[in-house]
Amino acid sequence: MAELNQRRKQPADAHAAAEAPSQDQAPAGSGSAEKRHGLGRQWRQGMPCAPAAAAALLASLAILAAVALLARLLPGAGRGKGSLHQAGLFTAEQLARYDGTRGNKLVYLAVMGEVFDVSPGARHYGPGGGYSRFAGRDASRSYVTGRFATDAHDDVADLSGEQMAELVRWRDFYVNHKEYNRVGWVVGRFYDAKGAATPLQQTVQAAAAAHTAAVAAAEAAKAAGAAAFEGQEGEQAPQPDPCNVKWTKAEGGSVYCPAGKFPRRVIRPDWQGQPQEQCACLASSDVSGTARLYEGCSEEAASCRTSPPQRPRASAG
Repeated sequence: MAELNQRRKQPADAHAAAEAPSQDQAPAGSGSAEKRHGLGRQWRQGMPCAPAAAAALLASLAILAAVALLARLLPGAGRGKGSLHQAGLFTAEQLARYDGTRGNKLVYLAVMGEVFDVSPGARHYGPGGGYSRFAGRDASRSYVTGRFATDAHDDVADLSGEQMAELVRWRDFYVNHKEYNRVGWVVGRFYDAKGAATPLQQTVQAAAAAHTAAVAAAEAAKAAGAAAFEGQEGEQAPQPDPCNVKWTKAEGGSVYCPAGKFPRRVIRPDWQGQPQEQCACLASSDVSGTARLYEGCSEEAASCRTSPPQRPRASAG
């Protein structure tokens, strides 16, 4: 029995001996066993822990995903009054997301296709504000018509030159506002898909410029008429006396002046500052563009007829 047990132990002992490395013999190219085990310990000590590395990688991916999502939610946010390349373009559907009711709480509006961030004025433009109808859309037409319920859209092709000039002034109000920033442009009636101005944009700008020029010319003419009787260096010249007016059925209407003065048709501002033709008695008999003769009246005449006599009515036979 003892011999049998001894024989059973030999294979196990032989197997163990085969696995045990000899101090005199090491695997080819790997050095001694001690050296091999030492390198293994050094490698394990220098290698970061696998769970920690995976966590760091996941955190980095999460940050990148958050930045990408933020870029999608906030197109052009904080970029100020930049170019199309900096701010970007909006569709009407994208603009509608910025009415102050979404999670981002941002409030955008558009005038003439230009998008402005009016979030600092959310108490006015946000939910419940007096101008909330402008948020998340281009309501250009309602700015000049005042019909917020029916005209909250950007169809302005049929507006008058005066209305288009008013619309441009509203656009400029937001452009020059110290708290509101332009963040983009709406692809639609005023700008195309490449951010270029459409014919409607050009029409509005041209009509507004023409109206503004006409108003300036009228103001200049009014000022020239009011200044016709002003002295040099801003001193007020003496105002001429008004003409005396007379009317009778037999003689009709006429204007006349005291001796040495002559009735002339002049332009003077009325009580509202509007230019109006009046009769004035001038000391000079000269005729000019601002001192005109009455029809049928001579330069030296002191009296001029303004209306014919009234004919008597024929009695009924």
